[in-house]
Amino acid sequence: MAKKVLYKNHCTPQEQISSGGRYYLDSDCGRKLTGNEEFTLGSGAAGYTTTQDISSAGVSLGGSGLDFVFIKNTGGNDVKVSLNGSSGQYYIRLSGGEAFASKLKVTNANVYVKRDTSDSTIEYYTGT
Repeated sequence: MAKKVLYKNHCTPQEQISSGGRYYLDSDCGRKLTGNEEFTLGSGAAGYTTTQDISSAGVSLGGSGLDFVFIKNTGGNDVKVSLNGSSGQYYIRLSGGEAFASKLKVTNANVYVKRDTSDSTIEYYTGT
């Protein structure tokens, strides 16, 4: 039986006019960004991990070939996410309480998470 993943993303872009000043809704965007996604996972494994400690070395979230990933930072310290392996670029930063979800269109996506400055914890769901 195929498994479906349904999720919704929401983003409110903000800009800070002066250093240390108040944040405002980004004038270039002028609105909130939202979107829905629904897709069917392949015949591979899907799993949810309730707690994973994140150390400086980084943690693999299931090896290469993932179709979907959801990561929530449940700790108080920032974590960084790479979609192309442990030696790849960590472009995504999640502060405590923030989450990231995405359908991965890269055939060899290899998701790694590592701490920023101090150890933290995450919850995550992956599917192939």
